[in-house]
Amino acid sequence: MDGFRMTAAQGARSVEQWRRYLTEYSAEVLRTASDDELAEVSAVQRAAGWLGFDGASPESVRLLEGRLGAALPPSYRSFLVMSNGWVNISPFMWTMRTTRDINWLRDADPDLYASLREEPTLPESSLADRALLISGNGDAQYWLLDPGDVSVDGEWAAYTWASWYPGLGDRHESFAALVDAERASFEELSGRDGRPVQPEGAGALVDEGREFALRGDVSAAADAFARAAVKGSGAGAYLGVILKGFLEPAFVHHEIRNRVLAHPHVIEEIGLHQVRAEVVPMFLHRAAIGPYRALFTGILTEEELEAPERFLPPRLPEPPEFQAALEHARQLLRDSAPEQAWATLELALPDWCSGSPHRIAPVILLTDPELRHLVTPDRARTIATTPRGRPVP
Repeated sequence: MDGFRMTAAQGARSVEQWRRYLTEYSAEVLRTASDDELAEVSAVQRAAGWLGFDGASPESVRLLEGRLGAALPPSYRSFLVMSNGWVNISPFMWTMRTTRDINWLRDADPDLYASLREEPTLPESSLADRALLISGNGDAQYWLLDPGDVSVDGEWAAYTWASWYPGLGDRHESFAALVDAERASFEELSGRDGRPVQPEGAGALVDEGREFALRGDVSAAADAFARAAVKGSGAGAYLGVILKGFLEPAFVHHEIRNRVLAHPHVIEEIGLHQVRAEVVPMFLHRAAIGPYRALFTGILTEEELEAPERFLPPRLPEPPEFQAALEHARQLLRDSAPEQAWATLELALPDWCSGSPHRIAPVILLTDPELRHLVTPDRARTIATTPRGRPVP
């Protein structure tokens, strides 16, 4: 990352460190967030480029610690001294409590306390009895500090809890570490929505990922595509989904829905023709269109929306040798020789190539109505891990 990026591992403990860290974070949020996401941000904060407030006075912090009967952990205490409250500290947490209303969970929010105490055997039940509630308004999410889990430097473990996912969120070593994790989540979500925080280098990562994919190094390819998507690359997001189609075919429709169809910048970068040729038939093979009709508006025609079973995907050009193997495999299937058909395709895989920077594998093997029945999950992985595009001797 460019600029100052203090992480929990580096400390992010002192007032000045927090100020530098959150000045940069404020600028990122104000630059990339939508107006709806900035609803809690005042005009004064926007003008100042600062999502915080005046710091808590030493006296107010002492009064808070006296009321709690405990000294606050260092990174959280210095945060309050730097800014008594905050807005938009994460995509799902809109306001933070101040020294006036920070309190033990059982006293601050009896309803939430009772909810967490419902199952005495669960970890959140025991945490509820001792947790400090530090968050204000959020997307049904709450931030908790645990005074029963203290590091050697006095930091309390930190957790998120939300009504929309089961159990506690990840354990973090400190409040500072929790903020780091939520900032990373903000960066990922913004980038995948086409509003990247740090777009530099996205194209190089896509190129790198494509090279790895063509070599059959699926782990390295997936990592490069994921990092490109965080930088706002629609191609990175799309190619990551294509790779998932071969590695996790039973679940790829979820990825298509969430990573492609819900993000117009992905479709714009890849092109509607290729989207209709590849991910639309992959989705329709695995899921019904009904609940997601709105996502297909502008991708499918009205007639196709009404009768998706009649949708005929366009075909992308294939290299001549591979096209011949496809036709031979189809004929073998008609002759009731499926194993020979698969052997023909497997033998042709190294010769597959494409001049398009947005193609990494023969997706037709997952979408063709005849051939896709040959491709078991193991064979799908074989396709992805076989080096492709070898030079012609």
